[in-house]
Amino acid sequence: MATINLVLDKRRALKDGTYPLVFRLRIEKKFIDIATGYRIIEKSFNPKTNSINDDIEVNIQLEKLKLKYTTKLREYVIDNNLSPNLLEAKNFILSKSSQDITIEEFWIDEITSLVNKGKIGNARNYKITLSAISKTINLKIPFNKLTLKMILELEENLYKRGMTANGISVYMRALRAIFNKAISVDLASLEKYPFRKFKIGKKKTVPKVLTINELQSYFALQLDESDILYRSHLIGKLLFLLQGINMRDLLLLSSDNIKSGRVIYKRAKTGRIYSIKLTSEMKSIFDKFQPNKNTLLGVIKDEEFNLSNLFSTIYQQKLKVINSHLRKIGKLINANEVLISYTMRYSFANTCRKLGYSQDLIGQALGHSSHGNQITSIYLEHFDNETIDEMNRKIIEVVH
Repeated sequence: MATINLVLDKRRALKDGTYPLVFRLRIEKKFIDIATGYRIIEKSFNPKTNSINDDIEVNIQLEKLKLKYTTKLREYVIDNNLSPNLLEAKNFILSKSSQDITIEEFWIDEITSLVNKGKIGNARNYKITLSAISKTINLKIPFNKLTLKMILELEENLYKRGMTANGISVYMRALRAIFNKAISVDLASLEKYPFRKFKIGKKKTVPKVLTINELQSYFALQLDESDILYRSHLIGKLLFLLQGINMRDLLLLSSDNIKSGRVIYKRAKTGRIYSIKLTSEMKSIFDKFQPNKNTLLGVIKDEEFNLSNLFSTIYQQKLKVINSHLRKIGKLINANEVLISYTMRYSFANTCRKLGYSQDLIGQALGHSSHGNQITSIYLEHFDNETIDEMNRKIIEVVH
């Protein structure tokens, strides 16, 4: 089913409290917006009548526009009933050909699509990248106007702005992904593919780690419970003790993840299963937090946990605060490297290596594949559990 209605886009508010008024084109459960050029405050819009309060002239104009769009939508549905496409439908309604659609327009539509799919983090990264690239080159052009020369100039200007090779590679990969997406929907041609002769550069980064002495200083550090850094200090300990657990996975741990004296969870990023022996120190740290219905640490509140569309943003805010605290703690212990959440994961692996453990065993503890075989069961084999538990015990002893 395809519909088009006038709505207030409450996802994007200006400082003056206004929201964009858009025509929302919906096909089944997905939607895409068509701008009207109007921005109004929430109380000026009547969602029951899909109209602006006390503005007859504008309402008449919008009604005419809606009738025009609805008529075009019906034409599109009749011609494409078996395989309707949101972007195609929008372009048909606006009478745009592939030559009229700009890279910027397509990119913005892709961001909207990611938001609709719940991929908020990806959408945010695409939005940041679009903003950054738009400051350097003009993206209000069709795809066939993007040339190799423009991409090389973009790379050069990004370097002049002080960006690293790895940072630039992130932007370039996003631009290339948008171009590839455009090819898949016939908005761009392989014949004029500008990335064919452009190699995206990336330097191998050396993970930042704490030395054993610095880890000992971290675990020996005494902070008062009233200290703003206190909870983040405890979280840092758990990141290390739980074999370099990812921050997102740690904050999402619940009571259901504690089974038979072990912490068992599935990593959100990879779906890989981890099984870690729950030590008395881990339990003691968990007990210092106030759990809620959904999580052991209670850092993410229950009401935040249920905001699926905003969860990624909420998580990023929590991560930003905790990493800020960890950096300050790093300075307190005079660490040579900047201390953030991933420093603990790398430090766990580095400490294992320093103590002579094999790469295979360390990889298994971190949840990496071993000779191409993925761990698929909730529990590792008994021998593997004992071996990894013993390694983790010795690592914990070293840092205390």
